[in-house]
Amino acid sequence: MRMARLPDPLCAFALAAYLSLFAIFAQSLRLVAALLVLSLLSVSLMGVSLSRVMRQLRRLWQVILTIAILQSCFSASGVIWIRVGSVTLLTSGGVEKGLLVFCRLSILVLSGALFTLYRPGELIRTLIRLKLPYEIAYMVSAGLRFVPMMGEELRDSLTALALRGVSVEEMKLRRRIKVYLYLLLPMIAGCLHKAGRLAMAMEMRGFGAYPRRTSYVTYTMRRSDYGIVCAAALLALLTGAAILSGFIR
Repeated sequence: MRMARLPDPLCAFALAAYLSLFAIFAQSLRLVAALLVLSLLSVSLMGVSLSRVMRQLRRLWQVILTIAILQSCFSASGVIWIRVGSVTLLTSGGVEKGLLVFCRLSILVLSGALFTLYRPGELIRTLIRLKLPYEIAYMVSAGLRFVPMMGEELRDSLTALALRGVSVEEMKLRRRIKVYLYLLLPMIAGCLHKAGRLAMAMEMRGFGAYPRRTSYVTYTMRRSDYGIVCAAALLALLTGAAILSGFIR
């Protein structure tokens, strides 16, 4: 459900840029854990439903948790906690690296969840406000549109197989992968066909004929919007200064 007045989309770009950039390059577990807490606060304050994000991305969270566990098991460093014979399974350094991976990937997912509050057109206009050429902005938007389209075509193909009595979930892993590979080619071909029709429609409407485009919708940032953007910039400066000074290791 959309709020009566969402923050300006530029706020989502500022928060996502700050959180994701430092989450990728930071090597300190304390810093990444603090960024994860900030991500949760940002998502809640912006109006994103955490329960909906957890529910819709439950399989992705399982993958993230599995990656973190594997990272902790195969990064042998520090104090040994679990050893079976000559094989070290769990160490303190491995657990720290696993937590680092989990926090980092969780921040990236939560940063992306900020953009679910806005329609694609709103995000395009914000990219254009950031002086990005509108051709590139529309390319980004078209690419984002094709991601759920490919998922929908895959679900339709699996439903068609189920109606024919073929249950993919009951197959062995090797055969299931082979079925997915068979479905991949027609799915990509269908997306390419739709992309060609979209390009033809844009060409017929004179897309790219002028260096600038006008828009019926104009944005007016409120004081709270400026406050969020300035807070994100200030946090970025403070975090960068703390890393460079060695305060955060």
